Amino acid sequence: MVKKLEPLLKDAPGTFRHHPIVVSGLTQLQRFKRANIACPDFTADLDEANQWVQADRLVFGRNDNHEKGLDIVAPDSPEWAKKDFWTKVIPAEREYRIHIFDGQLIHQSLKELNPNAKPSRTDGLPIRNTSTGYSYNHNFSPPAAAVELAKRAVDELGYLWGAVDILEDKAGGSYVLEVNSAPGMGDPTAIAYADAITRYTQRTRAITR
Repeated sequence: MVKKLEPLLKDAPGTFRHHPIVVSGLTQLQRFKRANIACPDFTADLDEANQWVQADRLVFGRNDNHEKGLDIVAPDSPEWAKKDFWTKVIPAEREYRIHIFDGQLIHQSLKELNPNAKPSRTDGLPIRNTSTGYSYNHNFSPPAAAVELAKRAVDELGYLWGAVDILEDKAGGSYVLEVNSAPGMGDPTAIAYADAITRYTQRTRAITR
């Protein structure tokens, strides 16, 4: 993220420094649940996760500090019992990412399957990222309710900015999957963050004068 932004900010006046306290995956979900922010059902109890599986629910196992989805496993994985927590899978109509900076929407992207992509992960798990053949369509307008949900999620974690992964079900309901404080960036996303940082720096400098 820093390497992508530095060239875009080299001529910007002032200095921008911000080092958020990063909140891990399980703690994020716990805080969302306490704040009534819609998110998938989860548990840190292996027995409960196994009960979900026995009830024919689709369940993933995850690490607290995950690696772009590479840590996610299904119940038949030998790593299943070693995971830090487990989540119920919500059948998705679509999934998108909403970027919030200082309480405002600055960018968005819809995750779409790219038929020309060569995915590096082919285990069949419904994970939407570049390793499973998905790309980001930035010409997308997220629902207003999802934007407000994303703002609440970033605020709940105490982040100045965050890339919020939102899942939308068939009924149009939105759920926060996670908030990434150091998202990967293509050019459109990097430009949006650089513009937001420039505006933020100018505004905070004006306030402190």
